[in-house]
Amino acid sequence: MIRVFLEITLVVIVFWQFCRIQRFKSEMNHLCDELDSLLDGQKGFLLFRTNNEQVQRLTVSVNVFLERVYKKNAEFKIIKKELREMMVDLSHDLKTPLTTLSGYVQLLQLRLKEDPENIKSVEQILKKLKIKTEQTNRGIMQFLDIAKIQSGDMEISKHQIDINRLCKEVLMEYYDVLELNGIYVNVQIEDKASMIISDYNAICCILRNLIDNALKYGMDGKYLGLAVKESDDTISIEVTDHGQGIEKDEQEFIFERNYRAKAVRQKNNNGSGLGLSICSKLAEQLNAKLRVNSIPHEKTIFKLLLEKS
Repeated sequence: MIRVFLEITLVVIVFWQFCRIQRFKSEMNHLCDELDSLLDGQKGFLLFRTNNEQVQRLTVSVNVFLERVYKKNAEFKIIKKELREMMVDLSHDLKTPLTTLSGYVQLLQLRLKEDPENIKSVEQILKKLKIKTEQTNRGIMQFLDIAKIQSGDMEISKHQIDINRLCKEVLMEYYDVLELNGIYVNVQIEDKASMIISDYNAICCILRNLIDNALKYGMDGKYLGLAVKESDDTISIEVTDHGQGIEKDEQEFIFERNYRAKAVRQKNNNGSGLGLSICSKLAEQLNAKLRVNSIPHEKTIFKLLLEKS
């Protein structure tokens, strides 16, 4: 009697295990079918009910993995779009200055052919050629800078630097273009040193972009102001122009990549809209603040606030 009972029990256990295995195989096959459909491009998650704890854990893990994949794919699409836009911007922004450079070279060749002794005329053309070459070079560097920032390749290395000396050195880089265009320069920088712990190259990059922006969009005002002001906790660098300015409702957007103010778009200015975006991203990495205050057709002030500590 006991033997018969044990045999029946064993048969029941074997049958139960067999049904469990079959159910598990069925669930796994169903999971595989859903995964295959997802791999074919149907975005979604595994929606599967089961009492099997291992299958539940596997489903959750797969869904977490899928969520990460979808997030990475979305990021890749954004980067791909930005890269495409950047290449379009680069080709567009280089076309005009390269055409201008080519024109200056042709004019130089013509003047030398007509009158090889006219050194003054040649020097004027060479001066314009030098300025345009430097502007083109800065434009290329903007694209390289924004690419480095977005990829995380731009490293911040903080050391003790003299802000007053840095600002004067950067401003001297623009001596030729300021003189050629008859721009009045108002410099408010003390002769004594103003020391701060920060990244020299990053601050230079921000200042160059702010000056480029002032010259590009504020040239009509024939004015450029550069001031360094110091308080107990901060040092501020201010770049001022008397150009067309920025409307109040647009000031919060100007630090976005590729954004150009309405007045700039109406004038068909060839700027890429990258300069201020670079400034904003670098300021963020320096734990600095970048602010703008503009009264259209009167004055525009960009202020970089650097903490001393």
